[in-house]
Amino acid sequence: MAQIPNLDNSPLNLKSLREQSQRDLVKILKDIRGKKCLVIEPKLGGSLSLIIQTSLLKEYGIELRHLSAEPVQTDFTKVVYLIPSQRDLMKFISSHVHSDISKGLQREYYIYFVPRREIQCERILEEEKVHHLITIGEYPLYVVPLDEDILSFELDLAYKECQVDGDTGSLWHIAKAIHKLESSFGVIPNVRAKGKASVLVTDILNRMQTEEPVNSSDMAVPEINTLILIDREVDMVTPMCSQLTYEGLLDEFLRIHNGSVELDSSIMGVQQEGKKIKVPLNSSCFEYIEEMIQKQESLINVLRLLILFSVTNSGLPKKHFDYLRRELLHSYGFEHMATLNNLEKAGLFKRQESKSNWLTVKRALQLVVEDTDTANPNDIAYVFSGYAPLSIRLVQHAVRSGWRPMEEILKLLPGPHTETKRGGFTSSQSFDALQGASSGLDKIADGRRSLVLVVFVGGVTFAEISALRFLSAQEGMAYDLIIGTTKIINGHSLVETFFESFG
Repeated sequence: MAQIPNLDNSPLNLKSLREQSQRDLVKILKDIRGKKCLVIEPKLGGSLSLIIQTSLLKEYGIELRHLSAEPVQTDFTKVVYLIPSQRDLMKFISSHVHSDISKGLQREYYIYFVPRREIQCERILEEEKVHHLITIGEYPLYVVPLDEDILSFELDLAYKECQVDGDTGSLWHIAKAIHKLESSFGVIPNVRAKGKASVLVTDILNRMQTEEPVNSSDMAVPEINTLILIDREVDMVTPMCSQLTYEGLLDEFLRIHNGSVELDSSIMGVQQEGKKIKVPLNSSCFEYIEEMIQKQESLINVLRLLILFSVTNSGLPKKHFDYLRRELLHSYGFEHMATLNNLEKAGLFKRQESKSNWLTVKRALQLVVEDTDTANPNDIAYVFSGYAPLSIRLVQHAVRSGWRPMEEILKLLPGPHTETKRGGFTSSQSFDALQGASSGLDKIADGRRSLVLVVFVGGVTFAEISALRFLSAQEGMAYDLIIGTTKIINGHSLVETFFESFG
């Protein structure tokens, strides 16, 4: 079971954010008088477990249920649905209402969308002829603190929605979450973005500040000095690699959900070596991938290797692409054609049409570090035992010297890049002042180090989190890093989002 994280040592007052989310939820429940059955979508329930204790909810006369296709079993007459704004969930709720009516049950229904109402959802309720029976509201939960330096926007499908579906709704959510942070901690004066989605988030954020300006008159200096936004698309190599940090390995093999892992009883007390992927040095990548397909090894493991090869080589030669695609469909079933189409649309598994820039980028950013000492590391490359995550190298440059010295390298990576000054804080620390610890501007008013918020649009891995924490802990570092992400991911969970479910 997830525990509410301890935020006492956070460089930012994240407890105040969590307490506000608690108050918002309690107000919703108190306003619905009497005993009630609270029906929560399961994934959202995991997020809520990091915000508020179940025992506290029960104090308000609440019976908890998880949303499913089955009708809600309760003796209470008030049923409150707390759900994300997902259209597919409307059919469940509509069927529940129709089932109750057919049984002659008289109930009051409430839906609170998280984080906001969506017109398409309400339209489905109207089509199902239940909209008039339901009271509808919002629970504005945009940010969930996972740890003292990690904020999640809980957007599992953000990368796939942007890259495949052309749905940019998650980008509005990210901008709104950052804008809410600014309401508490001041307008962030320096913003750097890399990638199409990140630049769009910056544009939306600036528009929000124009339409709903944060009143910063009482804040002499904003608490967050710099915002760095990085698209997952910019670095798809890192999540496809096997993580070698403690949390990363746990997530790869057992999957961490809401800060905890569930262990099967068969695992306890048994030491069993995990299955390793070993590629013989005298075999080509194609031969090895072909062998994996013939053995019908995990499709996700096969796709991770294919994506890794495709991204670093700007695609696969046409004859290899066509052959492997055909072999995948024959071995794993033609129902995966939609999955392969999604990966192709996202540019992750495609035919080679241009020369790869990977070798140039790898050398320029020193992504491979020989003789890495994982026991006493002196470089972020320790998190992959010799490979430095591209995304974190970009963060290093963004806070040391900015984008300008590396303009040519940035042009070789997917998407545009921007640098923006905002908020009119003429006395605030600039990017140039973040380069060393000697400047008197290194600390904000109460003596704490300056804060940099690093946001990953499309997800971040535990290995990247470890690398950022390593950077922040280095002697002479002038800033603390706070990490924001649409979701904590690994290669498995990210590839999984491209799968289509049928039926």
